[in-house]
Order: sequence, then structure tokens, then C-alpha cells
Amino acid sequence: MEKKDISMIYENGQLPDPETINVISVIDTMWELFYDTTNSQLGELEAAALALEDGIDIEQSKSHIRRLLHSIKGNSGAVGLADVSNVCHHVESAFEKMSDTTGSASMILKVKDWLQSILEHLSNKDMVFHKQQQLDQMTEKPKLKALIIDDAQICRSRLKSILQDFFDCSFAVNGREGLEAYIESMEQNRPFDFITLDIHMPEMDGHETLMAIRKWEEEHGIGGFECVKVIMLTSESTSKHVLSSFRQGCEAYVVKSNMGEKLLDEVVNLGLLKIVKVEKNYAVG
Repeated sequence: MEKKDISMIYENGQLPDPETINVISVIDTMWELFYDTTNSQLGELEAAALALEDGIDIEQSKSHIRRLLHSIKGNSGAVGLADVSNVCHHVESAFEKMSDTTGSASMILKVKDWLQSILEHLSNKDMVFHKQQQLDQMTEKPKLKALIIDDAQICRSRLKSILQDFFDCSFAVNGREGLEAYIESMEQNRPFDFITLDIHMPEMDGHETLMAIRKWEEEHGIGGFECVKVIMLTSESTSKHVLSSFRQGCEAYVVKSNMGEKLLDEVVNLGLLKIVKVEKNYAVG
């Protein structure tokens, strides 16, 4: 899910739609406890904000609001609601910067209503179902397109196995064929989202192919972010080839021996994929 921009909270602006809150990482077994605890805290938060608005025990009310926001932030992060935790973090910062008690109380009441609407929205559906619904929405997106240029069949097969869950893969067995496939895709308005490019190939090597691609783009007024993203994927690890590739206009460089670990990370860095959840496995030492 995309990161929520809630910087407008500083101007008392809009908060994210509760239905867009990412619940994929929510820990199911903690949800009921989180729901009950937060519901109780929101009642306290409303009472403290109303007291602040009325000028009753201002410093005590502010202190209580700080503690509640901090607790909700921590609990949200612990249960897997990163979006909610992020909002509470910004609200804490905004609250400290606001000297107008009426304005700050109004903001807290607005945030309280927003948090309440999230609890109500999520409680209306089974959490497991809600998480699966968001995952289904993500997988419904059409696959992106990748062009794999490599003369080695084993490498082409390996790259397909890495990318096929996310990309429709096309293949070229040498640089000239790859260049022709790229140009054809552009002329048919069906561009590739990125290209993997080997260096040592017959007819045209990877360096020549990359320079030809960038030259074609320049001749057709294509520049900047509109250029196709190219990842050099090669057995060459010398600085000579790495530096040459970046000077010629590649976006990333991956050595083939590391492609299983590094390729998708580089695709993420290019903004074509997002990491939904990172899991680590542990064992007793």
C-alpha cells in the first residue's frame, strides 16, 4: 500500500480515508485487545480535549493527551497498523507546536473521530477477510513488462523464474535483437517497464546496446524519467565495466552470481515494485 501523506495535519487538514488504511500487516491475535484498549483510550482522549477546549486544567489536559497519543501510536505500531502509528506521530509533533489551546483541542477531537472511524470500519468486517481483500486488490493489478536481453538460455530461464510473478517477460538473445524489440515496443506504444542487459553477447554487446537505446531515446525527444530503466546483469564485476555502464546510462548494476538476492531489490529501488512485508526467521542459537 502506498505511504499516506498526512503532513497537512499541521494545517489541520485532511486525514487519510479510513478505508485506505493498510491492514495487511495487522497481527490477527492482537486485534481484539488493541480494539478494546484503543476504544477506551479514545473516550479519555475526547474528555481531555474537551477540558482543554474549555480551559480546564490546561497543563494536566495537555499532559494526558500526550500520554494517550503516545500510547495509541505505540500500540498501533505493535499490532501492525503502521499508517495509524504514522499519523499519531505527526499529530504528536503538531500538538507540541500549537500554542492555541482551542485549535489544538479541535485537532485532537478531529483525530479522535478519525481513529474511531477506523475502529468502526475494521470491526464491521472480519480482519482476516479485510486483509485478504487488500491483498486481492494488489494482485489484481496488471503485470508490468520486462525485456530480458541475454544470450545464455540458463540465465534467461533463471531471470524468468525471478520476475514472472510480477512481470510479463520478453526475451532477446543478443544486443541487436534486444534493441529491435525495444524500438518496436516504443513504436507500438507498448513500452517495457525495464530491461535487463547482459554485457558479453554476439552481434552487439551490452555496452553498445545501452548506448544505442539511449541514442534512440535522445533522437526521439525522450529523456529523464521517461527513459526505459536498464539494469545491467552480467558476470563482470570489475570497476571498468560498472563505471562504463553507469556513464552510458544504466540505472543499476547486478552481478549474476547475486541476482537471486539483489535483482528484485534493485527493481524496488527503481520504484517498480514495493515491499509489502518483510519477514525474518529466527532460531535458538
